[in-house]
Amino acid sequence: MTLWIVLTLMIALAVCGLTIPLVRRHDLTRARGGNVEVLRSQLADIDAQLMSGTVTQADAEGLRTEIKRRLLTEGRAAETPARPLPAHSMPWIAIGLSAIVALAATGLYATMGRPELTDNNMSPAPAPQTAAAAAHPMGEVPAMVAQLEAQLRQSPDNAEGWRMLGWSYMHMNRAADAAKAYARAAALAPGNADYLSAEGEAQTVAADGKVGDDALKTFKAALAAVPDDPRARYYLAVAKDQSGDHKGAMQDWIALLKSAPADAPWAAEVRGFVERTARERGEDISNRLPPAAAPQGPSAAASQMPQADQQAMIHGMVDKLAGELKQNPRDADGWIRLMRARMVLGESDKAAEALRDATKAFADAPQQQAALRDQARALGVPGA
Repeated sequence: MTLWIVLTLMIALAVCGLTIPLVRRHDLTRARGGNVEVLRSQLADIDAQLMSGTVTQADAEGLRTEIKRRLLTEGRAAETPARPLPAHSMPWIAIGLSAIVALAATGLYATMGRPELTDNNMSPAPAPQTAAAAAHPMGEVPAMVAQLEAQLRQSPDNAEGWRMLGWSYMHMNRAADAAKAYARAAALAPGNADYLSAEGEAQTVAADGKVGDDALKTFKAALAAVPDDPRARYYLAVAKDQSGDHKGAMQDWIALLKSAPADAPWAAEVRGFVERTARERGEDISNRLPPAAAPQGPSAAASQMPQADQQAMIHGMVDKLAGELKQNPRDADGWIRLMRARMVLGESDKAAEALRDATKAFADAPQQQAALRDQARALGVPGA
């Protein structure tokens, strides 16, 4: 309702702005003409007063001079430019122009305006998401996290809910918040090594990769609960390496790889990291590492093949995966498997090429590109 009142007032002001100048000029002209007639009558009255002896000759001359001066002034002021239209038609022209402006303004608003909006819904519309962001699951993460936070406010004793919240925070690059969420989960489920090692990892990430005292205590608590927790063992070796005990850290990492189950999903990433670290330090550990597992898992017959044949088979499988990705490049998991396999095989240049091809395949999905780069950095892919 307020909007219509404002619109009406604006139209009224516009009408007045058009009407007054057109009408006022004619009124002023008539007023000035009336003043001239009054002065002329006063001049004639002076002559009558002089004949009757009411005023002296000297006073009469002075009054005549003043009135004549005023007559000259009014005569000059009354001169106006010639009008292209008769004076009596100007009010009608003013009314017509005002009506045109009012109708045009109303019609324009009816066509382009939003009359259905009220005072309560005049807030700006939110920026639209891109189609790729809306289609990708990561585009829903903030809403999902907000919903999970609301659920935990209602049920704060849900340990698994806090773990899920910590996982979500980690994927949103909120490591400090993730550490707090994991700590709540660990407090609700004492002895859960997975919660503790996840908390320690989040503390380490929040400290820019430095295994601090708090993270060290958390990892040790995880090992006290489960002595072979792989994440805690890995980061405790990282702490050794950061303190200068490079030899002890390498021994712990190699021991971790040797104890890894055949289907351990983290083994390939840790192996790639250990091999890359050894190369950078000029250390040969090829005879200390366990045999590399094929990315897809070798069959029993393949495990009996000579080492050269096994490597040829593995390369063939990796090349086949690369060919499939060229046919179907919108497979994010496939690109991650390819990069991991390339790094395991020591083909870091081909892993970097796979990363470039993957980002090109998802050129219209920035969030997917970011996720691929995060995975590539974790694998140690050059240029990630």
